[in-house]
Amino acid sequence: MVDRAYHVVIAALLLSACASSLERLPASNSPSDAERIGAELNITYRVTANRGDGGCSLPGSNAVIDDPCYEAEMMLSSDAMLDMSGATIHFSQVDPVALVDERAGATISHANGDLHSLAIQGDAAVVAPDSPLEINFVVKGLALTRAKFMPNYYVVDADGDIALIKSTREVESEVMGRKLLPFLAPLPPDLRLSSNDFTPLETAVVTYAESIGTEFVPEAVDAGIIPTPANVKLATDGQRLDLSNGISPRFEGIEADDISAAFKRLEIMGVARKDAGLPLHIEVSENLAITAEGYELDATPAAISIRASDTAGAFYALQSLSALATPGSGSIPALAVEDEPRFAFRGLHLDIARNFQGPDVIRALIDQMAAYKLNKLHLHLADDEGWRLEIKGLPELTDVGARRCHDPAEDSCLLPQLGSGPDSNGSGTGFLSEPEYIALLRYAAERNVDIIPALDMPGHARAAVKSMEARYRRLKSDGASEEEAARFLLSDPQDLTVYSSIQHYSDNTINVCRASAYRFAEHVIDRLIVMHAEAETPLRRYHIGADETAGAWIESPICAAFLAREDTPDEVEELSGYFIARVAHMVSERGVIAGAWSDGLSDTDAEMLPSRVQSNIWGALAGGGASTAHDHANSGWDVVLSIPDALYFDLPYAAHPDEGGYFWAIRRAPTRKLFTMMPENLPAMAAYWKDREERPIVIDLQPLETGKSFAGIQGQIWSETVRDPETLGYQLFPRMYALAERAWHRAEWEVEADVILPNITYGDDRIGPERQDAMLRDWNRFASILTAKELPKLENAGWAYRLPAPGVIRVRDR
Repeated sequence: MVDRAYHVVIAALLLSACASSLERLPASNSPSDAERIGAELNITYRVTANRGDGGCSLPGSNAVIDDPCYEAEMMLSSDAMLDMSGATIHFSQVDPVALVDERAGATISHANGDLHSLAIQGDAAVVAPDSPLEINFVVKGLALTRAKFMPNYYVVDADGDIALIKSTREVESEVMGRKLLPFLAPLPPDLRLSSNDFTPLETAVVTYAESIGTEFVPEAVDAGIIPTPANVKLATDGQRLDLSNGISPRFEGIEADDISAAFKRLEIMGVARKDAGLPLHIEVSENLAITAEGYELDATPAAISIRASDTAGAFYALQSLSALATPGSGSIPALAVEDEPRFAFRGLHLDIARNFQGPDVIRALIDQMAAYKLNKLHLHLADDEGWRLEIKGLPELTDVGARRCHDPAEDSCLLPQLGSGPDSNGSGTGFLSEPEYIALLRYAAERNVDIIPALDMPGHARAAVKSMEARYRRLKSDGASEEEAARFLLSDPQDLTVYSSIQHYSDNTINVCRASAYRFAEHVIDRLIVMHAEAETPLRRYHIGADETAGAWIESPICAAFLAREDTPDEVEELSGYFIARVAHMVSERGVIAGAWSDGLSDTDAEMLPSRVQSNIWGALAGGGASTAHDHANSGWDVVLSIPDALYFDLPYAAHPDEGGYFWAIRRAPTRKLFTMMPENLPAMAAYWKDREERPIVIDLQPLETGKSFAGIQGQIWSETVRDPETLGYQLFPRMYALAERAWHRAEWEVEADVILPNITYGDDRIGPERQDAMLRDWNRFASILTAKELPKLENAGWAYRLPAPGVIRVRDR
């Protein structure tokens, strides 16, 4: 009750300070106080100490934070006299502020999510050239990467005028598409999760030591294809195909338009369709004894032939031909390829809810997925910070839920989060219209990519909750009845439950006891089905999220009445599972497979679910992820491995303060780590992977039940720290290539799925040096193809990507 009342008071103060949106201009031509502060105020944010074992405190205070924490200071300075009386600075602070030294006259308050506000009272409110203001505070959490800090602080003055504080803007750098925050001071050297954290920080010496044995294999490049085919046989006489005059295709059982996107890729690689080109015969027939999506490719100097049992197989054969082609080179080696996929589900998850990426970026990403035979785009369209898909009949979802700006009432937008700033011009704002989404569906289908829409419920749903509250207020203001206004309402106005989600929201969970919650879900699903039908790409899978529900509903009168019914659960703790099962059946009844994150499904009675559901396993390997994967697969569910140890591409590549991403699951996830994954034998991974503090783990599991297996593998890119396409590229590439390799190809060095070694741990001798040597040779082959052939293609396509830091040691003079 106290916390809720506090939030109400803060909101009321904000409302009185700013009755209109940011776009309101000052009445005169002279700059407002906010504009002067925004232009002249310099802010420096400095972390002075990380304390992974706790123990943070402030000078002159006896209060101590026992949890992992960091001590920090914010310095306000200016070359001009600035009176900040009555002004409030608003900023994104990902981890919550626990203590503030108020002797400087400053207070820091939490609004919601990561949004905080700083107010200054008394003499300290005047910042002059010779009297900067230093504010000391303690944060519950650790600052091990600069990605934890967000740009675009803004000020609201006493008159309600608003301005961005220019010194906190993000700026361009010239290094691999990276962005810089000039106001953030270098992080301190104590970059450890705890005193038990043995993660080596990335240095030239560490990189050198970990790269021993890595070498370039030039002979692997010419005939190299990523992902690696099942079988490749090079012509023994070294013959080559001359493609300088292009190719002349002939089709049997397939139309040219069915695989036109593959020909576009070939043309980009310098191989155009010409009547006088090298003959290319493509045959597709269900009667061919070739696995679905598989193909046979025979390339000789006289002609090329492709055989496949379906369109996808022919498409992927042409992609392999593109992989062989190198821009500027007019020939490829003669060879024969027999190929088929390892997994039917080869996925990539893209979050456009936290920060929006538009249709052009998504199309460019689909092109890259298709080129490397990934076939499922899990498109995360809604979360706490944004709703990104137009749904006819519910305009507030995009009118309000797709915009972020400084509107405390949240009638016109959601409050700023994740450094989106005070207006609606940044990456916090945007959505896909229905025509844009339909066009994306068609574009993806042409490239054999299925789009799986994801709209999180019942948790991670603040954008939907607040949008439907805005709808309710609009309709009531227009004179609508209570029944009509509340038709899609997702919250209980009388709910006094106090909770905080993992991202520190107090109001981000749908009230699952309302009939309107299911009416809302049904409307959204039905609109998706209509859009997919219009695109002629049926909705096959729909992801409901179902994770991290933050203990809502305890003091909801609506839920109290709901639980008292005979046909509903008896306990509040059962409500989340009830909602998941009910919505999953709603999806299944429409002929669609429901997907959810594994923690939500684990809290649901399996007997209450449809017979077929998709479970994305996101628990870390050291935290029971392997056990959950086995349990869910044994339940007969479509298990899609999504474990963050190597498959969360928003996490850092290396343990270094300048790397991007959070570090909650693992401190470093380089491309090579994902390459070493053995997705069909997770227990064996303990021989190669450690926990997030680089300590050995032990996994002891029984093999999967007879006839049970995993459906596939999926890489994830969450976008809390990804505000632009360049950062997206840096975090994705080259890790996405290793994802494609493991999703399509099973390496010879992998431990067989049915060989489960008990109590396996890091460096286990039972894995054997022969297997490790084979893995190293395979890595050298893969990395050689990647750097010599694929990264130049990626650069030509306009994508940023990451190159590892060089490894160096000092060699003494002899």
